[in-house]
Amino acid sequence: MQGSARTVLLEKMDEERFLRFLNEDRVRHIFAIYDLKTLGKKTKFWVSFQNNEITGFLFEYDEKIIHTHGTPKSVCRLLDFAKINEPVFIIEPPHLPVVSKVFEPVQALDPFSKGKTTIFLVMKTDIAAFKPVYQHPARKLSFKDLKEIKKSLGEEYEKRAEKAMHTGFAFGAFYEGQLGSFAAAPELLDDLALIRGVYTVPSLRNKGLATSVCSALVEEIIRIGKQPMLWVAESNLPARRTYRKLGFKRTGHVLIGFKARRLQVSCTVGCHENLSKRT
Repeated sequence: MQGSARTVLLEKMDEERFLRFLNEDRVRHIFAIYDLKTLGKKTKFWVSFQNNEITGFLFEYDEKIIHTHGTPKSVCRLLDFAKINEPVFIIEPPHLPVVSKVFEPVQALDPFSKGKTTIFLVMKTDIAAFKPVYQHPARKLSFKDLKEIKKSLGEEYEKRAEKAMHTGFAFGAFYEGQLGSFAAAPELLDDLALIRGVYTVPSLRNKGLATSVCSALVEEIIRIGKQPMLWVAESNLPARRTYRKLGFKRTGHVLIGFKARRLQVSCTVGCHENLSKRT
């Protein structure tokens, strides 16, 4: 007997119970926790149960991004509730065969990736071992810097910086007075800060700017009592070297990200049958 399986919209269940489930692994679920607490109007969660135990969840953010977590069987059921036709997916490795039955990966999320998916390694700083490395001046950016950010890094990073300034903070490193590298921490929890959007102007790479800006950002995160963490593409070896230099270590979490296109409406009966044979 497999017991009863069901999937419910989060609005119809105890949110505190779901948060307790997420808090069992806050590093893995940082986006789910952050979005649930601060971006509820843009986020929709579905939760899967087996014998009244949570076995997985799927959430859509801003009608653009789909995150999944849980057993492959639960993800198969949850995909039937996904509404986005051309989403960005963030999933766990065992989910890829299931998701690929409903959505076709079409583009990786990191330019260093080979193929149509990006493997992300989750890392966090060993605070006791952290030693900043400054080769260039770096500082916290403010709204007064937005014009320079747009001029040096482009409109995309101007938008990223402005968003980060509203919800967290952004830092820049400078080369001969020019803003050359950027890093931000837009998502802050009580104990965690997720570093994102690390970027260096192509003509200024390999000069230590990324190391400098990340040093300043990590120092600030530690100063306010939070644990710095980040995702890095497995294939982005220069970035991984930079983060290791600053004391980042792998947590053991691995995620896969990609842009996708819907192939069919739901995870079919055949999908469920194939999963049953594997488990």
